[in-house]
Amino acid sequence: MKIVDAQPLWSAAPGWLNTASYGLPPAPAWDALQSVLADWR
Repeated sequence: MKIVDAQPLWSAAPGWLNTASYGLPPAPAWDALQSVLADWR
């Protein structure tokens, strides 16, 4: 995958983030997590 193709998977707002350990998840991973959490709840 080229960087230009991967860039739309992240939509971080400018600013300070404390994500030194793992970084921001890509949108598909975030959506999958939210779906599983909704099912769990």
